[in-house]
Amino acid sequence: MEYYLVGTIVATHGIKGELKVKIETSFLEERFKKGNKLYLKNNQSYQEIIISSYRMHKQMALITINHLENINDVLEYVGKDIYVDSLSRENLQENDFYYSEIIGLMVFDEEHNLLGKVSDIMEVPQGEILVITKQDGKEALVPFVGEYVKKIDLKKGLIEISPIEGLL
Repeated sequence: MEYYLVGTIVATHGIKGELKVKIETSFLEERFKKGNKLYLKNNQSYQEIIISSYRMHKQMALITINHLENINDVLEYVGKDIYVDSLSRENLQENDFYYSEIIGLMVFDEEHNLLGKVSDIMEVPQGEILVITKQDGKEALVPFVGEYVKKIDLKKGLIEISPIEGLL
């Protein structure tokens, strides 16, 4: 089974067992819904947890897990990553993609010249930006919008872009 990162526990919050989570998912309400099953990574294994409560506070998710209601019971979870399993991921609409599907794809221009590989996706207030590691090892930033990204083919493992002069 595959697991996908949805957040990282960065601290406790208060004394009643709440955990502060740095969010790494676009599906907050679904992922952290009361009763949902998620996983904490411990070394190379995954430990199942059940969400007991969820709320937002200062752009962080505050959750309680496994009905633990004391700070001393949750201290061991600080610094751990939270994952969802592949069976629990939502089916996306056409032309919507998970970041994990995009990162690693080879990037070509419209003349089929290899430009590099997607190494990351940055979120900025204006939208998403593809970070492309070029063949010379340098990085290029390409807005993840239809004006530049012309085609995504997950089966072939490629993205076709239409870069303007100076973009790469």
